[in-house]
Amino acid sequence: MLNVMLVGVGGWGSNHARVLGMLKGDIVNDLVLVDLNVERIKRFAKIYGAKYYTSIDEALRKERLDVAIIATPTNLHFEHSKKALENGLHVLVEKPLTDTLNKAIKLYDEAKSSNRLVSVGFIMRYHPLVSYLKEKIRNKLGKVLALNSKRTSWWPNRPWDAGVVKDLAIHDIDLARYLFSRDAKVAYGKVGSLRHSYYEDYALFIIDYGEFSGIFESNWITPHKIRYFSVTGDQAVVNIDFVNEELTVLEKGHVVKPLVPKQEPLMLEDRDFLMSIIEKRKPRVTIEDGIKALATCEAVLKSAVIGKPVEIEYPI
Repeated sequence: MLNVMLVGVGGWGSNHARVLGMLKGDIVNDLVLVDLNVERIKRFAKIYGAKYYTSIDEALRKERLDVAIIATPTNLHFEHSKKALENGLHVLVEKPLTDTLNKAIKLYDEAKSSNRLVSVGFIMRYHPLVSYLKEKIRNKLGKVLALNSKRTSWWPNRPWDAGVVKDLAIHDIDLARYLFSRDAKVAYGKVGSLRHSYYEDYALFIIDYGEFSGIFESNWITPHKIRYFSVTGDQAVVNIDFVNEELTVLEKGHVVKPLVPKQEPLMLEDRDFLMSIIEKRKPRVTIEDGIKALATCEAVLKSAVIGKPVEIEYPI
């Protein structure tokens, strides 16, 4: 079993705490929680039978740890992940990997020199509907012609975090690459800010994958949560509604909505990463995946600034 440190238990980190608490006694031995909010960290530590600290440095100094899960604000991802790697820990960090591509490359170098695994929280790879599409329906599509995604929801200002492209759209950027094993080649984007003063809060962009293209829309403006992903092939169309947990296959002459057993994606994600350490294998999401997604995001944002398509360059 592994000794796991979770850094950040606010927001999404609280879900990691719950999952890791469920894995205690199975593949998690000691659970150590780190957060600046004393009352919150005490409460979660009591619920999940964990030790707690308000400083990552103190936790690293006092505890024998194997793994760090980083769920802090984006601008702290690099600092916290690097500290964990320097102390010999494997790292799962929430998306995006870091706030800039340059920092991501530095983290990549640190991971390689320390011979430790780094994974990124691309939770959509673990969604049962995505697995079903990849494993059961992919061949029914025929030649893939186009992708379309739409992610919208209301969201408050978080001046310490990332904009809608790196925080929200990055899910579908990674998903497209994961499903069809195609690197993005060229991006053309339009972004803007209506309600958020620190970063873009709406984005529409096109990505050319060579054999097909994708249209992606994301915003924190629309007061309705939409999580939609569609693939058009010459033999079938597949639509996924992640909010209502529905997958629809449109083939010639009939429409099918298969019943896909539900599983919690975050449980699958955390378990896969921890088991990859135990089994000495790569997790489903690697640090290279995180870097390629981040490179694509930065190309979209650059395109929006210069008003022209941008060829995506991958540093690794």
